[in-house]
Amino acid sequence: MVYHKSTHLRKLLSSSGLIRIVGAHNRLTAKLIERAGFDGVWASSLEISASHAVPDANILTMTDYLNASISMNDATSIPVIVDVDQGYGNSSNVIQMVKKFEAAGIACVIMEDKLFPKQNSLLANGRQELASIPEFVGKIMAAKHAQRSGEFMVMARIEALIAGWGMDEALKRATAYAQAGADGILIHSKENTPHE
Repeated sequence: MVYHKSTHLRKLLSSSGLIRIVGAHNRLTAKLIERAGFDGVWASSLEISASHAVPDANILTMTDYLNASISMNDATSIPVIVDVDQGYGNSSNVIQMVKKFEAAGIACVIMEDKLFPKQNSLLANGRQELASIPEFVGKIMAAKHAQRSGEFMVMARIEALIAGWGMDEALKRATAYAQAGADGILIHSKENTPHE
């Protein structure tokens, strides 16, 4: 039986226990994450950008992130989830992105619903502009249509709380993105408490 990291990630996410995914920026950090016993690697756009000494503001290309992710994936036997910002452009770019990342053996990509160019979500007083729901739904649908395997995962990251738009907006977006076919929803918060 062939081992597929995307299949393993789906099993982890459907289990009742807590899973631990840790951010990485290169092959070495991904390997250390695996050796420390974590369940998966988060190929973080913030960390990959920082490793190139540039801000997390859509400065690097899709190829830069793809190469870093392939390196992490090749170094480990645990699933890699790649933070692909807004999908590197419009729906046409998203289609190309999914084809490349899936072909590289990446388990999952996660897109955020911000406008290009973005500012990092944790930036104090940052400009956090969101895409419209129909625009981002189109990206999810394009991504799901482009994938070849039913096991590859496309998740949606909702930035409504980061932008100050509130929980009602976050839940409205979550419902729309799930209906569009997203395999998972992450509602992002930068609060220091779990109340959101």
